[in-house]
Amino acid sequence: MNTIAEIVQKLGSPAKRLYQEGIPYHAYLTELTWLWLLKIMPMIKPGNTFSSAYCSWETLTQKQGWQQLEYYQEIISKLRQVNDPQIAGIYAHARTVFKHPEQLTEVISALTSLDEFMPEDWGEIYEILLEEGSHQEGGYLQVPRSLIDLIIILTQPQLGELIQDPLAGTASFIVAADQYIQVTSEEENNDENNLSLNKDFIALEPDLTRQRLALMNCLLHQINSSQPVPVQWGDSLLSNQEEECLADVIFSMLIFNRDLHDEPGKQDTALALLQHIYQSLKPGGRAAVILSDNVLRAAGPAQQVRTTLLNTCVLHTVLRLPQGIFYPHPILAHVLFFRRGQSDQEKTEQVWFYDARTGFTVFGQYLRLNREHLRSFEIAYGDEPLGKSVRYEPGEDNRWHCFSRDTIAQQEDRLDLSWLREDQSNLGNKVSSQDIWEVLDETVEELEFLATLLRS
Repeated sequence: MNTIAEIVQKLGSPAKRLYQEGIPYHAYLTELTWLWLLKIMPMIKPGNTFSSAYCSWETLTQKQGWQQLEYYQEIISKLRQVNDPQIAGIYAHARTVFKHPEQLTEVISALTSLDEFMPEDWGEIYEILLEEGSHQEGGYLQVPRSLIDLIIILTQPQLGELIQDPLAGTASFIVAADQYIQVTSEEENNDENNLSLNKDFIALEPDLTRQRLALMNCLLHQINSSQPVPVQWGDSLLSNQEEECLADVIFSMLIFNRDLHDEPGKQDTALALLQHIYQSLKPGGRAAVILSDNVLRAAGPAQQVRTTLLNTCVLHTVLRLPQGIFYPHPILAHVLFFRRGQSDQEKTEQVWFYDARTGFTVFGQYLRLNREHLRSFEIAYGDEPLGKSVRYEPGEDNRWHCFSRDTIAQQEDRLDLSWLREDQSNLGNKVSSQDIWEVLDETVEELEFLATLLRS
């Protein structure tokens, strides 16, 4: 029997050849999503009338050539009209990018390998494919699942809390939060009935392709949401935020492809969403937000937003992220952990910074971030989700350092502060330079090219 890693490889292998034919990875994932859902529809939506009327995986697989491709387009066009909002959302505006029947047949063949796995494994397989896609040419930016898990563990979302993600992407934060709530609810109450309760999620994604991938991610992870769909297609900045919808917990990554270039005025959306987040927290609510270095050091409007954040919320922890974790996108970023004060007088007095970049491991295509890499930060953060654990500073030459509000103000409220030097010997965990990983990447690519020539 194949392992999950092997099945991921089989499902991802057609993407490499299709990319050579002009189909980018995210388009391949969309086609894979439509076909995957079509294949499992009778299992996840038994008894629905549209299953027998429109969804016939067997009929699709029995057809050949152009008839198969035409039938496939007919099916996905009909499925966008069904009454089930999640199914309709996944197939919204569905139109295949396949130009030849052989392209469709290859993906159908790859999906037969799913027969070896139980439905409980589908979500993990799909999410690995999403993360792998972020490392491909033309792939979407994706936060490493290991970093998402760490953020969820530190902020500790609870059953009954309203959780939001104003820029949900492919719903990785929502999925991780749901899994954490299920595990902790079961451990604390030993009551399986809790696991079937609807979770209170409000998540929006303005990009239609990512939103459909998010819906599939939630569907395969069997997420029960109190909303009609767990991730809505829409713009958080245009939504009306009512007081009763103020969140207990907010997670989000506010990084865009344009953050590759440090150009003035390019941080507007990230700044507006950061404002939206701290204004959407209820008193005592907590947030963890990933932002690019550009936003944290820019002057002008960016400085004004940071100052408002420091004066209206308690920013208690900043994690300086390592290089290369968003490979192949050379984006540098931080995670901000903050909470809304219980009163207007409660605001930031000091901020604890952890530098996981200076003298730290440089990641890339063949070295991925895992939770162990940030274990010392997890210990330093403590067990209290609001950042109130007792903390100690080992000294200025350590990764863990506290800055007063006055000191930050003297730095124009920059939140990308660095105090370490690359040549300091007591940091530990000093690893390879980025040049080494670039050479390794190039070497592997050359070997893969040579293997292709030998097979031809």
